[in-house]
Amino acid sequence: MKILNCILLFHVGFLCCYGQIKKTYSFPGEYNRKSAQGMAIHKNSAFLLNNEGYCRIYDLKKKKLISEFDLASAGKENHANSASFGADFPKGNKKYPAIYISQCMAPSYCYVENITEKGSQLIQTLQIRSKGIEQYSCNWIVDSEQKYIYTMASLSGEIDSIGTRIYLITKLPLPPLDSTSFVFTEKDIVDQFEILFPNLLQGGTIKNNYLYLPVGVHDYPGSESRKDKHRALIIVNLITKQIERTIDINDSVLEEPEDVDFYKNELLLYCGQEGGLYRLPVKE
Repeated sequence: MKILNCILLFHVGFLCCYGQIKKTYSFPGEYNRKSAQGMAIHKNSAFLLNNEGYCRIYDLKKKKLISEFDLASAGKENHANSASFGADFPKGNKKYPAIYISQCMAPSYCYVENITEKGSQLIQTLQIRSKGIEQYSCNWIVDSEQKYIYTMASLSGEIDSIGTRIYLITKLPLPPLDSTSFVFTEKDIVDQFEILFPNLLQGGTIKNNYLYLPVGVHDYPGSESRKDKHRALIIVNLITKQIERTIDINDSVLEEPEDVDFYKNELLLYCGQEGGLYRLPVKE
């Protein structure tokens, strides 16, 4: 059953950020002339993705680059908009679970790869073929604890003077890794609900039934006229299906917020342009 629940963020407004936002790593965002996009962290390894599917692996403990390569799914059609690790380990890989990478652009695939420091192999492709807008999801975000995968798609353009958009969140079962492709249909949808906010959607991560969404764009000449510019972290309660908190990071982070993931018990934000990983004042 589809359950639609609209939350009007612009009625709530932005909450002031609590605690300290700090750049804890100076890894570059733009790399080889490719913009920063998705990020996923496993133990001490941060996998930073750039447009067209370029991957850099950094050791967060040593603060150094340990490997870089083109993903198996690399190509002009792969925006690599968000990334997250799954629940299961691919055959022969005891170090890293399968990594899920959002293509973002049509046909809105999710690429599932077996990844190590030496490179990656495409082991599965996920796609939604239904009668709804969910089949055009720009983000696929894994809930590895509950073994679900959530997608996000934009339902409409601007609906008011401040540029608010409707985003549809779809909950799907996380498929096993035993097939090279998996196509979700309408009957596979576990749940759906809507949220509203006026900022540009970026990546996201899920922890303890909360969805963390970095939003907004960086400062550049002319950006002040964009309605979706404001930088923030939106926290969605996946149980109540409501935006529970919005942390304003606009004055603390001038780069474009791209993706987030937890390292130990802290949330790290991967940024574009000059880059950096920022520690956000959120505890898991």
